[in-house]
Amino acid sequence: MTEIYLVRHPESELNAAHSLVGGRSNETPITKRGEEQARRFAKAFLAQYPQPDAYYSSPAVRTKALFDIYNETVQQQNKYVIDLDLQEMSQGKSEGMPRGEVYTAEVLELIAQQERDFSMPGGESLNDVSDRMFAWIHKVEQAHPDGVVLAAGHGQAIRAPISQLLNWSHYESTIDPAHQTDNVSLTHLTVKDGKTTVNFWGKNIIEPVEIAPSKLY
Repeated sequence: MTEIYLVRHPESELNAAHSLVGGRSNETPITKRGEEQARRFAKAFLAQYPQPDAYYSSPAVRTKALFDIYNETVQQQNKYVIDLDLQEMSQGKSEGMPRGEVYTAEVLELIAQQERDFSMPGGESLNDVSDRMFAWIHKVEQAHPDGVVLAAGHGQAIRAPISQLLNWSHYESTIDPAHQTDNVSLTHLTVKDGKTTVNFWGKNIIEPVEIAPSKLY
């Protein structure tokens, strides 16, 4: 059996700018709050969960920063594998644009009609991301058949396969506040003989980090 712990990246500058479409935005750095979230996560994870045998990260600055701070905090030199399959859902040409300009009435109608098959121009659908993440999960099972893996990823990319396994509605899978995955929240999967089981998802293992907005950047 393979154990996979998926952690969402720390708070990024685009997370703090709620009015903009994020998507991949791989060069977006983390905030001061994000740095503290990463430090607290490192301590909390090693105190509560098994030492990983392998580490994976998306190529985004914000996921790599989590592991860089993780290693510094726990005084280890864990090497992490950069894997493109862990990237956030691509929003194509909409990334970095104001949400009000992107999510027009016409776009919202298309989303309601197409649901998991909807994608922004040049972007991915929820089904695209789910397929990509399941391919990654099964690749990791083959590489670490009896191992523990910690992977740094992204909110929608984590929720995509989870939502399929747990039969969430499209609303629950995307914008339902009750089904969000907070920064540095943890999701635990086990994989055996190609079957993936969700043990828990979106679990907060640290206390909220209180930093004044003026100190975010």
